[in-house]
Amino acid sequence: MAIKIFKEKAFSILMQKKVHILIAGWDNDRSIYGCAHLGADKVYVITPKKHGPKDVEEWVSEKSRKCGEIIKKKYSKLFSVNLVPVSYENYADCFRAFMKIIKAEQAEENKVYVNISSGSHVVAAAGIFAASITKCRAYYVIPKYYDPIFKKEDRFISYAGKRVVEIPLLPISFLSSTEIGLLKIISKCGSIAEPDLAKSAESQKLFFRAS
Repeated sequence: MAIKIFKEKAFSILMQKKVHILIAGWDNDRSIYGCAHLGADKVYVITPKKHGPKDVEEWVSEKSRKCGEIIKKKYSKLFSVNLVPVSYENYADCFRAFMKIIKAEQAEENKVYVNISSGSHVVAAAGIFAASITKCRAYYVIPKYYDPIFKKEDRFISYAGKRVVEIPLLPISFLSSTEIGLLKIISKCGSIAEPDLAKSAESQKLFFRAS
């Protein structure tokens, strides 16, 4: 029985595909870098919707869309590439797109990676949140160099502001004093059985019983 389970698990791992979710922006090299170095069987490229909200100038979105199309045209012979249009200024729309892709791929027991190296910060934030909830891997690629045009002090990527987009925070809470106490016991003892941990915690009055 154990051998059968082991074989089934091994077969599942062998059949597991590596899936990357990229964000179309102006950094195609960094977008595709993770696929080459981590391996990829399937790629989704999040791209800006056509005729989306007017908060961003159309040429900016068009350039990002073309970058996504270049990735598909250049690399589709190596792995499957799917373009996924979303509203780059709509956090909820971006988050839903990430969750839909991740859930579908995890249902197939595939390994999912989220690359936040390029594209809109709003999309990247949605990707990090979705990756955290679904426990898939997220990564960022450090560029080898930047365009020297930005060495000029008067050249910036963007100018002025239009509106604020609120970003939901990750659901992280601080450890309680009881949890910290238990971790200290485990750290001091190394390997400790659950009954012994409970006795030690009780002796240190980490648990409080109702009278």
